[in-house]
Amino acid sequence: MAKIKYFNGSNELQGVREINGKLFGFVRVEDLYFVAGEGWKGFTAVERKVEYKSNPSRHECDSRCMNATGLVMKCECACGGKNHGRGSSMICEAA
Repeated sequence: MAKIKYFNGSNELQGVREINGKLFGFVRVEDLYFVAGEGWKGFTAVERKVEYKSNPSRHECDSRCMNATGLVMKCECACGGKNHGRGSSMICEAA
């Protein structure tokens, strides 16, 4: 079964939840803080969703990865979804 990964830029988000119809998560739990009367702060918006295969081939990233589009992109390359949809003009990060 595939796993959905959520990203903001190159940061994979954890604890993703829907708030007012939009998805938000956090990079590190240490980034979260509580404000009395307002609730938890420190969440960041989800920019991309990537479906990561359960048995990936882990091939090198290429233009199919960098230029991927769609609501949910599919991945099985070495970046683990980090580079999907980031565009060919962006710098590819090492996995």
